[in-house]
Amino acid sequence: MQIDTTPAPAGRAGKPALQALPAGCSTPRPPAGGTASCATMSSLSVAVVDPYTVARTALPLLLSEFRFVGLYRTSAELHAAAPDADVVLLEIARGQIDRSPFLAWTVAVRELTAAGYRVCIHTSERSRVVLLGCLTAGATAIVHKADSLDDLGAAVRAAAAGRMTVTTLLAGLAELAQRQHAMPSLTERQRMILSARARGEKFDSIARRLFISRKVAEEHWALVARKFAGFLRDHSPADLERLLGLEPGDLVDRSPAGSLAG
Repeated sequence: MQIDTTPAPAGRAGKPALQALPAGCSTPRPPAGGTASCATMSSLSVAVVDPYTVARTALPLLLSEFRFVGLYRTSAELHAAAPDADVVLLEIARGQIDRSPFLAWTVAVRELTAAGYRVCIHTSERSRVVLLGCLTAGATAIVHKADSLDDLGAAVRAAAAGRMTVTTLLAGLAELAQRQHAMPSLTERQRMILSARARGEKFDSIARRLFISRKVAEEHWALVARKFAGFLRDHSPADLERLLGLEPGDLVDRSPAGSLAG
């Protein structure tokens, strides 16, 4: 699901660029002969924050189209290293922190975006409240770990370009907004496709059922996504709490500013 948004700042002034990591490395190392030692390189640089060693090690191997400039266990480690990354892949894993997970994750996203990074949440978390909170905190993209590698790669590229991408888990929120007339401008076909995506139906299946091409289905969805982006821009976290039937403060971080414990 891709949503056009205003692009975030492109870089972080004053931070030295780091050499790309060879796939599987956890710290930068000087390249031999002045060239990076990873065979497949891209101009798009990615840093990973994930508490799980297997995930940190696997991502550079699986997404060899990108340059990985740092693999970190916590956000605190990333801030200390200050890598020059276009996108930060951030896992919001339960059990990795001691304080309130929701508040800590939103603080982590805000600190990363304040530092000039574009944040792509790459997670197994399924709570709409948590994921929506990350979006309101400034995350540019959300992709679920159950999604395909193609979807993950597309989310990284979209985040780097400043286009919001979210998992179909949040399509349910768009559907709820539409049902409560917060997004009244959808056509009948767009509402049908939104309903299908909110239930996890694939574009190929939607196209067959509606007797349209996959491309047409995706184009309809792109229009829905842009309208949903406008909805998110125009509504405060308090508005979203009311829409979801949440208690006041569930999406609003009232904690004092602080760093994610490392």
